Amino acid sequence: MIIILFLSGFILGLIYSLIGEKLPMLLPEVGYHEDNDWILNLFIAILNSLVALISYYNFGFSYEFFTSLIIAFLVTTIFISDFKYMIILDSPLIISGILIFILKWIYFSLKSAFLSLGSGFALFIFMIIIAYIGKKLFKKDALGGGDIKLALIIGIILNFRLGLLSIIFSSLLAMPYALGTIFLSKNKEVPFGPFLIGSLALVFIFNEKFMNLITFILS
Repeated sequence: MIIILFLSGFILGLIYSLIGEKLPMLLPEVGYHEDNDWILNLFIAILNSLVALISYYNFGFSYEFFTSLIIAFLVTTIFISDFKYMIILDSPLIISGILIFILKWIYFSLKSAFLSLGSGFALFIFMIIIAYIGKKLFKKDALGGGDIKLALIIGIILNFRLGLLSIIFSSLLAMPYALGTIFLSKNKEVPFGPFLIGSLALVFIFNEKFMNLITFILS
């Protein structure tokens, strides 16, 4: 079983990294790039194998196990596509959202799945409002469309409270990078997607601690 999980995770990791690297090239605004980093792809594949093994050890074949694989898919594709091309692809978000909805339906109930979907749309609207305010304040787009769509997936996975906390936490994670970019780089654009998805992974893994934080804040 361990060997099967490791190999499955390895193959999935390669697929994830290739999707994040190659799929954006189909878009006309990106075009073709030759710098295929096979070392990075190999590292991601091994890392994804470890994610599969650790998730199985902690959760077995449960909702958490399959969701962790989906989050690993999102983390890989978004980190590569957003850092490299400043693009978050729609297809991984759509696939992940559908899979999470189905998993919540199977492991919990259809009502739970629709409540999660409602949380996703609430965070989607929240991010639209933030984007609107940011554009008014800074006279330019503060958030990309992919970031706004990603908030919907965050809400479906974490539900509203943890999802909102995850978005706030991602802003704190992004702040040092954003400040460094402003002062050290001519390119002022900051890819926010990797920080959103990184925060999602952390909140999902340490959900109990973050729930305790929410309880402490609201008490």
